[in-house]
Amino acid sequence: MRVRMASFSGLAVALVLILAGASPAGAQQVVKFGEGQTLTISGFISSTFFNDNGLFNGFGQGQNAEWAAPPAPLGTTIGQPGTDRSITDADVRNTRIRFEFAAQPVLGKWAPKAVLESDFFGAFNGAPPFGDEQPQMRIRFAYVDLTNGTTTVRIGQFWSPFFGETPVSLTHIAFPLGYGASGKIGWRFPGVFLYHDLTSGKSMNVQLQLAAMKGSGPIATGNTRDAAATSNIGNGEASGLPQLEALLNFSRKSGNLTWTGYVAGHLDWKDTTGTGVGGSNVSCWGVEVGDNLVAGSLTVHGNFYYGKGLGQQFAHITQQGDAAGAGQGRIRGWGAWAQAGYDFDPHWSFWVFAGMDQPDAQRFNQETGLTLARQLNHDYDALLRFRAGRYALGLEYFRAVTLWSNGPASADQYAVSVMYTL
Repeated sequence: MRVRMASFSGLAVALVLILAGASPAGAQQVVKFGEGQTLTISGFISSTFFNDNGLFNGFGQGQNAEWAAPPAPLGTTIGQPGTDRSITDADVRNTRIRFEFAAQPVLGKWAPKAVLESDFFGAFNGAPPFGDEQPQMRIRFAYVDLTNGTTTVRIGQFWSPFFGETPVSLTHIAFPLGYGASGKIGWRFPGVFLYHDLTSGKSMNVQLQLAAMKGSGPIATGNTRDAAATSNIGNGEASGLPQLEALLNFSRKSGNLTWTGYVAGHLDWKDTTGTGVGGSNVSCWGVEVGDNLVAGSLTVHGNFYYGKGLGQQFAHITQQGDAAGAGQGRIRGWGAWAQAGYDFDPHWSFWVFAGMDQPDAQRFNQETGLTLARQLNHDYDALLRFRAGRYALGLEYFRAVTLWSNGPASADQYAVSVMYTL
């Protein structure tokens, strides 16, 4: 079935109309088309009411809070207020919709699939008042698969393999706990992805993931050609080379014990002077390991990374190096986080999280003569969660402690979050 729509909103309206004939399938809706094609609709509605004591920096103050603003203004970065540090606000931008199309096999056992997923972290439609109550939609994923069940070839935008284990939260979902701030790294890029099950149905299941993704990085300052509105070429794209990643994923289940783990590697290049200017590429790399252990009602999981020049992957407290190009791709550092959760019964659970990111600010200074703005960050979180079917409610406390080049700073968030899973 082929349908032409004037806009994404038109597709959404059409879906509302056809849902009247759709049958529920668990927490999803499945619509059947002709020729064996199906559309599965899923997602969730999310809302958070929060109070922040102190300002967060980088991403925002609500569902995307990650690290604390500096103790005083630093360059163009706003500092912490000296008094009257409290703000109360609300956020619904985690809300997400996902459309998954699937068709019958077309080449032997190989069948095509496609996914389009969006949330509302695009931007606010203006400033307060009114504009901050109108967040705009953005694309998260848009990809097409060809799969035979054991091997999948994916082309389009999806998570890099480095986006591995993810902390549990009802407030911080699109921007997970510690994302770009305390060890949780990885980003979604357009590219070509390969997923292949090396073993299946064994005592130990192993999957290989390979990815070649578009280069990424900041624009080289002073290169007016690359920075022009018609160009916007980052130094990763200017290298002429893709980002490469590989991951081995392991899983095992025995009785009430379930274990999954992975190890991943990354390699990319950045032309810090951009196109049309002589200079060699800077090579950047990283390694990551992650683990998830579920024993009855207890869950313990986390990950660790170490690498160089991984700012485009939300590493090094989301820093590229500097604006001039001399230090871009030259930050080294590591990050790690861990979280434990316990289900008291089918409805109630409690989760605690701690993570840190430690760029090597001293080495960066010695190699480049520059000063790194964010030199260390710790994040902490505690969540009391209630779940009943598709409904979930959480009380959550989040704290960020950040060491800036001009001193330490902290910010706290107290949140009530609700979610309804479609």
